[in-house]
Amino acid sequence: MATQEKYIQFIKEELSGWKPFEVIWLLAFIAAQVYAYVQDPTSILGMISGIAGIICVVLVSKGKISNYFFGLIFAYTYFYVAWRANFIGEMNSVLYIYLPSQFIGYFMWKSHTTHDTDGETVVAKALTPQGWAIMLAIIGIGTFGFIQALRAAGGSSTGLDGATTVITFVAQAMMILRYREQWLLWIALNILSIVLWAETPAMYLMYGAYLCNSLYGYYNWTKLIKREPHQAA
Repeated sequence: MATQEKYIQFIKEELSGWKPFEVIWLLAFIAAQVYAYVQDPTSILGMISGIAGIICVVLVSKGKISNYFFGLIFAYTYFYVAWRANFIGEMNSVLYIYLPSQFIGYFMWKSHTTHDTDGETVVAKALTPQGWAIMLAIIGIGTFGFIQALRAAGGSSTGLDGATTVITFVAQAMMILRYREQWLLWIALNILSIVLWAETPAMYLMYGAYLCNSLYGYYNWTKLIKREPHQAA
């Protein structure tokens, strides 16, 4: 009985604090995915991946821990979509970044949450100048090295594939560690991914939705930091 009550309380907290435009925003993105599938019904997994991914990132932008459940659905379905397209880097992103980070992120966020008018939300942090320098160095060196590895493995679109994979790794790590600047990386990643998936409607619509959500995510996490002004590292 106690477990059931905790579950009900968890659901209430996750559903609290939604603004009308956020609900409309989410429903519009989901409808776009369904429309893309109707127009080009080649991959139902692509549609499922797109819907799960959109729900996940919207929940992340609101600082809701339930994003990790939808993140798991996205990871499993996106792996097969990337496999069919021979995007080796994206497949590795799923296996070694997205999947493990859903479990790690859940427990990291669970121990760093706060309750406010929006229910239970994560405590956000901001990067220092030193943190910025470290982040950019990792992205630059990592991208160069990974592109060489993808070329040797015979992957497709190795330049874009390599860049998106490394940025994904760093952005996902920053998400787990609760840094606001993750959203700047997601913005860059989404622009690159729209180009990468230009011939797959469900995928580029998904990343177009991600791009819009990333802009909102940066705005919303800036507000979360202002509630906890000491959170910088």
